[in-house]
Amino acid sequence: MVLKDNEGNAGATKTKEEQQKSIGKLFAKKDDDRAQEAEAAAANASIGSVSGADILQAIAKSKENPDVNSTDGIVKAKDAAEIAVAPAKDDKKEISEESAKKDAIIAAGIALRSIAKDGKFTAKNNEEKSAHAVNGAAANAVGKTLSTLIIAIRNTVDSGLKKINEVVATVKQEDKSIKATASVQ
Repeated sequence: MVLKDNEGNAGATKTKEEQQKSIGKLFAKKDDDRAQEAEAAAANASIGSVSGADILQAIAKSKENPDVNSTDGIVKAKDAAEIAVAPAKDDKKEISEESAKKDAIIAAGIALRSIAKDGKFTAKNNEEKSAHAVNGAAANAVGKTLSTLIIAIRNTVDSGLKKINEVVATVKQEDKSIKATASVQ
């Protein structure tokens, strides 16, 4: 991975449990249960309270093959990957697993679902503000994640280039020593 072990905290959390639970409304099926501006604001608070490195660590620590709970949807999601693949279910609108009630995990789940080909969130019907607020939260999670990933990749490439330059400098020094030895003889 492009992050070091000491970069980011998959368990980072700063918001209150009530806010974290309500974010499940982004995954609700019935119109009355769907996200409104308040839930989008709660999602943005979770995303805003963590760093991109925290989000990437939460993604890295998720299961590679997440469980899709077709009965309980978001309620039984335990990590970022399971939040991302949770199907929308009637009356299943709260994140209830303790392991998933972390801002970094919630933000990572939102980012993963946003990036997925068929990743969708729900907003209250006929409420344009709610739809824009939900889209803003999703864009915020993706932007923060990708920015950190780009910086981490750039740092990794820079580190690799420095090592290559050091090796090239060593080879040049060896060539100069060989030429100097040959001219002395």
